[in-house]
Amino acid sequence: MHVTDVTNASRTLLMNLKSLDWDEEMLKLLEIPRSMLPEIRSSSEPYDSCDPALFGSTIPISGMAGDQQAALIGQSCFQKGMAKNTYGTGCFLLMNVGGEIVHSRNNLITTVAYQIGKELAYALEGSVFIAGAAVQWLRDQMKLIRSASEVEALAHFLLPSTNHPTQNHSQKIDFRPTVVSFSKMLR
Repeated sequence: MHVTDVTNASRTLLMNLKSLDWDEEMLKLLEIPRSMLPEIRSSSEPYDSCDPALFGSTIPISGMAGDQQAALIGQSCFQKGMAKNTYGTGCFLLMNVGGEIVHSRNNLITTVAYQIGKELAYALEGSVFIAGAAVQWLRDQMKLIRSASEVEALAHFLLPSTNHPTQNHSQKIDFRPTVVSFSKMLR
């Protein structure tokens, strides 16, 4: 079995969002043989079953979704306008935009949210590639904080605000973890 679902295929940027099939123009441009790519299927259907020797019986394999799309499904964001935000190494916001492709005016990624049966939904995704990892860096590499919980106090101290009595308001600090900015150039 060599299959993937529409959510994972859409994240490769090789899948045509309208046809839900591999985009011939992109494959040709990148010299990728179509034969090496998996068959694209929906997010919820019987794909196969596991070997009964593994668990004592045959268990169907019938669900697949990409990381952020799985979180959208897990949070029951099945209606247009519903959104989820996840925080980890990065921070990702996905909003269900319904059954029609929506092109962002603000550099968000248009992707497939899910396909369950005949129901197809698209999403807009906003990505912050360094979120939790930046906090770890401040703690582990820069030694500016001892624990992740101290980052809020550090932010209040550094950001322009009249709420902190010891802050020097003539200075402004920009914190930009730019190493992953290259991912934006790849889009």
